[in-house]
Amino acid sequence: MLSLAKQVKRIALTNYLLMEPRADLHIHSTASDGMLTPTQVVEAAAQAGLAAVALTDHDTVAGIDEALAAGTRLGVEVVPAIEISSTHAERVEVHILGYFFDYKAPDLVDRLEFLRNARWERAKQIVEKLNAVGVPVEFDRVVEIARGGAIGRPHVARAICEVGAAGSIDSAFGHFLIEGCPAYVPRYKVTPFEAIDMIIATGGVAGCAHVAKLKRDELLVEMIKHGLRAIEVRHPDHSSVGRKFYTRFAKTRGLIATGGSDAHYFGSENRPGIGDVTVPYEIVSQLKQASHGA
Repeated sequence: MLSLAKQVKRIALTNYLLMEPRADLHIHSTASDGMLTPTQVVEAAAQAGLAAVALTDHDTVAGIDEALAAGTRLGVEVVPAIEISSTHAERVEVHILGYFFDYKAPDLVDRLEFLRNARWERAKQIVEKLNAVGVPVEFDRVVEIARGGAIGRPHVARAICEVGAAGSIDSAFGHFLIEGCPAYVPRYKVTPFEAIDMIIATGGVAGCAHVAKLKRDELLVEMIKHGLRAIEVRHPDHSSVGRKFYTRFAKTRGLIATGGSDAHYFGSENRPGIGDVTVPYEIVSQLKQASHGA
């Protein structure tokens, strides 16, 4: 049994951790494939008691201004962020996170617009393939589901469910949308090194998302040499073993250990919500200090 002094110390530590400001640094909105608007994301963060939140929409910064305005109103710090989809060696999908970059830099805006158009054309091709195998999805409906955001496969998956060709988002992916399935279309390939360059060129900090799912430590080392400064250690799909391993990995290599819920509110009630996976606010401070604009 613990002594009274040790019990008091443990309670004090628990209370401190509960009071410590927290941040969720991986969230999606309707600007890409999330279900909440940027304003609703910040409102949910405020309700969860978060000190800071990062809007990491796929290949777009369209929701950042709205989120910043909501953050000012609600007293939640909004980190300008993004998640850029990239591919390494043809088949390895790598998601690069960017934090505290100049999201209005003209070159970046032009590059993201190109990626957005590539997503649009890919979705069209997917719909054509679905129609060819008897799935009556209409592209206009996919656009409606996206609500002006960057179109992604989750939007197509929802349309597939609506016409009764699949019972869930996961089923739609498994039957039609992943590699080897009848409606799979490869996306335009940006390398992770190009994505890192995009973030660094605009003064930001580049990180790698859900690294325990990636399981490519040799690639991580190459990206670190290229300028990667952070890795996402805390993620809902990481096991405790994975979190511990990559916490040590980050520490030994001087990386910033980020984390977040990866909340989409899209297609599954079992997925974590905003604030379910967080990191101490100190991580936000480290990202600020590491950015070129600090």
